[in-house]
Amino acid sequence: MIGMKVDISDRAGFCSGTIRDISRFGICITDIPRKLHAKDGLFKVVISGRGQSFKLKAQEKWETKDGLTTIVGAFIDNVPWDWTEMVMEHEPKEDDIWEVH
Repeated sequence: MIGMKVDISDRAGFCSGTIRDISRFGICITDIPRKLHAKDGLFKVVISGRGQSFKLKAQEKWETKDGLTTIVGAFIDNVPWDWTEMVMEHEPKEDDIWEVH
């Protein structure tokens, strides 16, 4: 999602990251400058750009180090409809990207 940024809120405070991938039910965030300190695996994100802003609760599913930064994959808790609509607008229209040719 080029042009979108993510701000993260956890028990340790605030930081920013980069969106690597999104889906209707999850997100992958890279370039997080520190380890997340989620409460029971939950943290909050604000994803903004392209004239839109989404406040989401995320449930961490996995975390890995990438040099000095962290990458996190998370499930979106109680997915809001406006998020689903935005993701659907960016899904492939013509071909199924997973279809083997």
